[in-house]
Amino acid sequence: MSSMTFKSHKLRNNRKPRFAVGGTLNILRIWRARYRNRRALRNDFGQASPRWLARMEHDIGLEPGNLQREMNKPFWKE
Repeated sequence: MSSMTFKSHKLRNNRKPRFAVGGTLNILRIWRARYRNRRALRNDFGQASPRWLARMEHDIGLEPGNLQREMNKPFWKE
């Protein structure tokens, strides 16, 4: 039978180790914000006619189809 040894890492200045938790929480916050923004777009513009959407995009300086693509994009995609 083989035995496994693990090295223990001492913390400097009693600081917590920097694991991916902070990065994971940040990603979850970003995803949540995207989900809310895209849901709001779907609620506001989801039932709009394509002609009205095209005019709205033109008025605010977006390329045709940008609002529709953004509304339908999954929250994990930028």
